Amino acid sequence: MRDFVIMSDVNCDVDPAYAAAKGIAILPQYYHFNDGTIYGDEIKLTPQQFYARLAKERAYSMGCNPERVRGIMEAALKEGHDIIALMASSECSGSYSTVLTEAEDLMEDYPGSRIYVVDTFLEAIASGLLVYMAQDMKEAGKSFDEIIEVIEEKKKHIDVYFIVEHLDYLVRGGRLSPISGAVGSMLQIKPILHFENGKIVPLMKCRGRKAAQKAILDLLAQKKLDKKYYIGAHTNNEAAGREFLAQAKEVTGLDPLFVSEVSLIIGTHVGPDAVAVAFCEE
Repeated sequence: MRDFVIMSDVNCDVDPAYAAAKGIAILPQYYHFNDGTIYGDEIKLTPQQFYARLAKERAYSMGCNPERVRGIMEAALKEGHDIIALMASSECSGSYSTVLTEAEDLMEDYPGSRIYVVDTFLEAIASGLLVYMAQDMKEAGKSFDEIIEVIEEKKKHIDVYFIVEHLDYLVRGGRLSPISGAVGSMLQIKPILHFENGKIVPLMKCRGRKAAQKAILDLLAQKKLDKKYYIGAHTNNEAAGREFLAQAKEVTGLDPLFVSEVSLIIGTHVGPDAVAVAFCEE
């Protein structure tokens, strides 16, 4: 049996230090403003730099670069590794299709190799949970096929609840109509967003952030959660993220695996001060 490695794209929000320690390759995605500079690989901004610019100018997200993907995957194949690649939802990004195409070409070039590309139908920390699961199963001695079978089933039981502070970023990115954004901002509507069939959709709408956060806590209280696979996240506001998770602990009794800074690619659409919690139902 050939050895195999786990890969993911940056929009799955896996802790970089964890990924480096475990040998999980992260496939980069990119963003740009209007200055012609492409950020996300060799050239990067800190979250503070990024959101300071985002407050003044629009950012545009970009998917994976096919040549970069091929290079990363081919390096693993040359070392004798098969690959399980977990990708953010194909309904939100074209990167899944890019990686799948490169995988099919590489398997022709390297007969006997296996690359399985998972469309998680999730994004950010929700798809990140699947990466943690896959790595845990690999370390527990599960086979390539066993991991794929479990992941394809588990992804149906994972979701994320998140609140954005500023609806105008969703409008800029085409995720929300200008009329809905204007009305929502005027009425201080805070939609609770989650994933449904691979797409980000509103689960419910609340008047004000405190009401939205309480509604999430009420929803979590009704669920039987997997005690291990539970993650929190924020966009450039760690204090708000941790405060929200402390409130959630009073309901769930759970500490998150980690508290993530959402990738800046996703940050182009949600803006600063968002908070989120991802979970797996037992």
